[in-house]
Amino acid sequence: MMRALLCAAVLLGSFACGGGSPPPPQTAVEGTPTEAEIAQAVKPCGDADKVQSADLSAGKSTDVFTPCAKAGARDYSALVKIEPVDEGVHIIIDATDDDVTILGPDVKSRDAVLVYPKGKGQVAIEVPLMKTKTGYHGDKIVFWDDLGKLSDEGTKIDVAIYDHDKKSGDTEELHVSVGVSTGKSCEKAQDENPQQITMGKAGAKDLSRDDLGRPISNSNAAVACGLGQSSHAKICVLVKRGRPLGVTVRIDPSNSRVAACIDRRMRGLAFPASDNPDTVTYSY
Repeated sequence: MMRALLCAAVLLGSFACGGGSPPPPQTAVEGTPTEAEIAQAVKPCGDADKVQSADLSAGKSTDVFTPCAKAGARDYSALVKIEPVDEGVHIIIDATDDDVTILGPDVKSRDAVLVYPKGKGQVAIEVPLMKTKTGYHGDKIVFWDDLGKLSDEGTKIDVAIYDHDKKSGDTEELHVSVGVSTGKSCEKAQDENPQQITMGKAGAKDLSRDDLGRPISNSNAAVACGLGQSSHAKICVLVKRGRPLGVTVRIDPSNSRVAACIDRRMRGLAFPASDNPDTVTYSY
């Protein structure tokens, strides 16, 4: 009896004492935005039919504007940022929305942002949203293991936006597609840069295996990226004029996070320079 009274007195608004937790609250935003604040918050309208691209190897964020609502950018417009982080791909959305409803049982009765890491129609990940004065903000990390192929053409991520109008009850569905890739694979770079031998012309001395492998050895990538003691990594890098043109990393047993981490480190290395393409293989 005493426990029940304490529960009711202390947490009147929660689900219950023990077991379960209340849904995340819709953050209150003080005041109504001014016309100047709305005008500053409105974003350009993106192209619904164009697949944008994000180069994950650059280590920088890629900005993509979503399509606007049919009623215009004041009704709905948004900027999506995509950036690589250690755990995966960080997706951030800042939306201008004149009518925000975050709470509701499904995407047809509230505003929502769903990310399809392997393309539209596959498994979706919802982005948590927080109401702002002129719309809402959301961010979510999509883990490397949830993504598909990362090298060469990469994977096309679909971001589905559900803009709900509380007064009419209608929901408009908007989409933006982004192809994400860590860069060329070692195999594709080899195909594009075949070894060339010019008869009768003395070439520069070939680089030794030790010369080419030293930058990888010195990078200490296995430790830095958390490769387990019972795991193994096989690395292939196509190098030309000191620059890595293609990288392939295979981890056994499979670990996409570690593979992506080592991949990014390999693409940032400086190798001994040679006009001829050299394939560097290395194992941990």
